[in-house]
Amino acid sequence: MSTEEELLFARGEELLGRARSGEITNTVFLTPGERKKLETHFSFAPGEWLFFGGYREAERTRMFFLPDYAREEEVREIFLAESFSETLCAVSVTGSGYRDLTHRDFLGSVLHLGLAREAVGDICVLSPRQAVIFCGRLTADFLLGELTFVGGDKVKTERFTPPPDFDGGRRFESVCDTVASPRADAVVAALCHLSREKAQALFTAGQIEADYEILEKNEKPLQAGTVLTVHGYGKFVLRELSEPTRKGRIRLRADRYV
Repeated sequence: MSTEEELLFARGEELLGRARSGEITNTVFLTPGERKKLETHFSFAPGEWLFFGGYREAERTRMFFLPDYAREEEVREIFLAESFSETLCAVSVTGSGYRDLTHRDFLGSVLHLGLAREAVGDICVLSPRQAVIFCGRLTADFLLGELTFVGGDKVKTERFTPPPDFDGGRRFESVCDTVASPRADAVVAALCHLSREKAQALFTAGQIEADYEILEKNEKPLQAGTVLTVHGYGKFVLRELSEPTRKGRIRLRADRYV
């Protein structure tokens, strides 16, 4: 176990202890990889915690630890709604249209203000000039007062209330191909239109993640449902890896985030 994992678990155990004493507590915003580790670590306490990042499909979430009174079904939603309203906010950031703004532009401007990445959750780019940033209440107040430029474009900030069906503005394009095997290097090469040698170099450089954890073994077989991140090329959700065809090829279908 790494030092980072030890600190992550120790902080979670402290928050769980406080929740068991009657206080709703929560972590900072977690990466999907950190969430996966905490889910496993706290499997001994089912029903005492949940993850939420401001909307249903959020990737970066906070882990909330619940006292006894917030676990009963009839009061759970009331207490959580009150807690979320205090600990989770959303800020809409809209540019002038002077230039197209990307996720990198919005994130870079937030970090340039001195905020840590864990201080904000998902940054949902809804259009080339607008994004919604999920964060805590104090961070929201700070962004509303200090975030005035993104990518060289003057922006307007205001509070944002996500509708019940908010999906983060995610859009996908379908990618289809065939591969000789479900090995990670073969899948990466097909999805990113690379040679196997160039794909291998990405593994060596630690640029490949499977389900938000660095994938070091290029020969590892992948499965449908895996979230594959190839730094510099994009993020994909593997939807299908079929049985071999008569010619011995495997049909690959994935959705690429756009």
